[in-house]
Amino acid sequence: MSIAELKLRLHQTIDSINDRAKLEVLYALLKDTKSRYSPMDLKEYVNSIDEAILQVKAGKFSTVDDLEKESERW
Repeated sequence: MSIAELKLRLHQTIDSINDRAKLEVLYALLKDTKSRYSPMDLKEYVNSIDEAILQVKAGKFSTVDDLEKESERW
């Protein structure tokens, strides 16, 4: 698929969305030039994992039950 075809599909998909919340999320994602999901180098990746392990050991995590209860309030 060429870039032009992909752009056309994106425009068509966006035009078909009538949910304001979805459009706002999409807009925020497309507007974000400093993506949280940018590639990491190996050192950043390892540091991120180490930080996550420390958070779990310190009890700073959410269980599935916690997330389900939280999602009911959305």
